Amino acid sequence: MDLLVTYKPEHFFCVSTDKAANPVNVMGASKKLMEEVIMAYSSDIKITTARFANVAFSNGSLLDGYIQRLFKKQPISCPSDVKRFFVSPEESGQICMLACILGASGQIYFPKLEEDEMVNFKEITLDFFKEMAIPVIECLSDDDAKNRATSMSIEDPHPVYFFTSDTSGEKLYEEFFTEIDEVDLEMYEGMGVIKNAVKPSKTQIENCISELQMLMQSDAYDKSAIVSLMKKHLPDFEHIETGKSLDQKM
Repeated sequence: MDLLVTYKPEHFFCVSTDKAANPVNVMGASKKLMEEVIMAYSSDIKITTARFANVAFSNGSLLDGYIQRLFKKQPISCPSDVKRFFVSPEESGQICMLACILGASGQIYFPKLEEDEMVNFKEITLDFFKEMAIPVIECLSDDDAKNRATSMSIEDPHPVYFFTSDTSGEKLYEEFFTEIDEVDLEMYEGMGVIKNAVKPSKTQIENCISELQMLMQSDAYDKSAIVSLMKKHLPDFEHIETGKSLDQKM
């Protein structure tokens, strides 16, 4: 960013995520920090960003993970009570393009999606297997699903375990903005715009990065130390820690 102040581009755009709104995990908090870093330069350079939902079938996404597990003949574990917004790869590209073409410096764009457009993970899982013409058998536990997978033939239903979410850093729903954000929902039919993104001073940003670097270079840090330091710079960061990871299950 300092280099761009010297060699100014016509426009600087960066992808963010809905997880930056009221972050509950380190990924979301890191994206929120990223937003604040670039916004600190938004008076020097034209800068916009976009928050959007899960991109269906993108690398690391829910449905991409299912495909990888099918290839490996592994069972599926899925939180039945989690809801998410999904956009297509084409839609995600359009959101980025529109934020670049239409956005004023310092603005955050997001798709204007209604709560009833969120998809339940269990629902999308069953729809996925139906579309693939693969029958499923709902299992009673992770171990039950794993045991069935070890002796599964190609004709057998695929073992799926649906559970109530109890993993770290997972919201049961998604949001693109917070109560303190100044949001314009009238300018565009399909897009919302956050107009008052936090713009810290460059000194604040430098102090934050310096403290993070010092922590990472020390031999005495763990996840809780990282969370505590990020919370110092992000007062709305409320990490949910259960000691369990959704990635380990899925």
